[in-house]
Amino acid sequence: MHPAELGDARPVIFESWRRSLAARVDPDRHEAPVVYAPDEIADLRGAHPLAHAIPLLRGTLSVDDTIMIVTDARGHILWCEGDNRIRHRADRVRLTEGSHWSEDVIGTNAMGTALATGRPVTVHSREHLVRTYHGWTCAASPIHDPHTGVLLGVVDISGPLETMHPAVARLVSAAAQLATHHLRQFAPRRHVLTLEFLGGLHADLDGRPLALTLRNAEVLTALALHPRGLTAEQLALWLYGERGNPTTVRAELHRLRAQLGGVLLTRPYRLDAVVRGDFLDVRTALRSGDAGEATRHYSGDLLPRSDAPVVREERADLAAAVRKGVLERGDLDALLAFADSGEDAEVLERLRVLLPVTDPRHALVSSRLRRALE
Repeated sequence: MHPAELGDARPVIFESWRRSLAARVDPDRHEAPVVYAPDEIADLRGAHPLAHAIPLLRGTLSVDDTIMIVTDARGHILWCEGDNRIRHRADRVRLTEGSHWSEDVIGTNAMGTALATGRPVTVHSREHLVRTYHGWTCAASPIHDPHTGVLLGVVDISGPLETMHPAVARLVSAAAQLATHHLRQFAPRRHVLTLEFLGGLHADLDGRPLALTLRNAEVLTALALHPRGLTAEQLALWLYGERGNPTTVRAELHRLRAQLGGVLLTRPYRLDAVVRGDFLDVRTALRSGDAGEATRHYSGDLLPRSDAPVVREERADLAAAVRKGVLERGDLDALLAFADSGEDAEVLERLRVLLPVTDPRHALVSSRLRRALE
């Protein structure tokens, strides 16, 4: 299928190709990006609620000459299992753990399109936008949290075009429903902890505002960045540097636990909740190479008053990566959004060049640039 043939496509494929092309996905692009290393995948799996459903999915979706794939809600492949021969073929085209398969990254595909639509999708051969995958057929179905309705990820069966049976799509949809039922019966209702620390200090537990000190926020930042947990000694180093005292950290955590209750676990210290955060969204978008998405979430420096090593390091990394991304991409909207977070002379100069002189923003940017250079 060629972009000119969109009028002949099924509606779900037609709309997916439109979204993918609008995201500037190149049909001649050869592979999906790998954004997580194996050790990072282990961390993500351990913290992901779909880990509870993997044995069930594995037992239900054992299909010859195929692989079973499970992604998170952003399209990162966390599990990829099945026929070794097919896995070797999949590895050659980055259909592998740690790679990113959302529509805006690699175009129309069953996993990404199921995430975008929230419905089961099968993508055959030339319906894939990227030509590299025309030899594959994939069927995917989304899985939602049975308690909150939040999209958790998708389960997918992929295989070479010549070996995929038409009944696989129904099997995948049935497996997704079984997984949802399993999570309702056996997985406890998970708390949702929302952190907003970019230029602010706000947090919610299941929608209930939390009264946090700066030190509380620093602790939560460290734990959010290390979902497998940290010891008191490790937290002392991340929060205070070489002068850190584990006894002091334990006291801080005891006080924080009064607000979080059973959400804050010990041995090691970790968060038993779905953790969301603006700085985590920035981090994820940067790993996926999406500078525009990163900039949309980036509202300023992470906890600018904090001197904790874990915050200083993350703050510097995020700022540098977002800045680099928007400058390299040269996208006007991304540059404007980043310019709102500070007086960066290079960013302002780029905007001054890109904005037409007749645009009212040109004069504003020029004035800010003069002040930045003073």
